[in-house]
Amino acid sequence: MATLPNRAKTSRRLLLAAAACGLAHQAAAQPAKVSRETAKYQDTPRDGMSCEACSFFRRPAACQVVIGAISPHGWCQLFDMPD
Repeated sequence: MATLPNRAKTSRRLLLAAAACGLAHQAAAQPAKVSRETAKYQDTPRDGMSCEACSFFRRPAACQVVIGAISPHGWCQLFDMPD
């Protein structure tokens, strides 16, 4: 499985932080999420990476940062390899 350089991980985390700040007006108990389109979500893996390996994926079909049903075999640009 491919690993991402620290720079790419930092960029994704900064994007997530920006998304969280932009949605700060929502209730504090509700996590900030972005649309599937904003995350460039696709239902297929990319370069051996898939949602089921992402730190944001929650079984059976959810994500902490992307709105809607998420396939464990999908992928988006916010992919974050667990540390």
